Amino acid sequence: MRILGIDPGTARCGWGIIDVNKKNGEIAYIKHGCIETDKLKSSPERLKRLYTEILHLISEYRPDQISLELLFLFNNQKTVMKIAEARGVILLAAAEGGLALQTFEYTPMQVKLAVTGYGKSDKKKVVEEVKNWLENSCNISFQKKDGFDDAADALAVALAHYHKYIENNMEG
Repeated sequence: MRILGIDPGTARCGWGIIDVNKKNGEIAYIKHGCIETDKLKSSPERLKRLYTEILHLISEYRPDQISLELLFLFNNQKTVMKIAEARGVILLAAAEGGLALQTFEYTPMQVKLAVTGYGKSDKKKVVEEVKNWLENSCNISFQKKDGFDDAADALAVALAHYHKYIENNMEG
């Protein structure tokens, strides 16, 4: 089963792909990245780029399921709106890609709990555990500028879904 994990955002949207062996539950890292949009473009142009890139990922990597991080409470309403818009086009792309019923959502606390065992872990611990789970086979750093922190979050979301798959014996 192939899982595409997504950490939604309009300016930066992290994504990561893992495979889960249905027979033994082993995971394998496939790819990760970060979709960045031009700050000088209009909001509709940025959302269109995000939609197009997600559709491209679905087409190229053919995930069986998508796991997406849910919004959590923000003090900044503008930030909430931007992430909600990004989530909307990501969900639309998932539906367009034939994965509407195979899209799963997790809160940041659920993701942290699944990956680190503690729902309030900090960013550094999440990245460290993602690297441990994927046996250091991918080059994720702590640098925001290179997009790897967004990709690490996306891989963590994919790993959270992996845990649900294993715990519930889900079929893909």
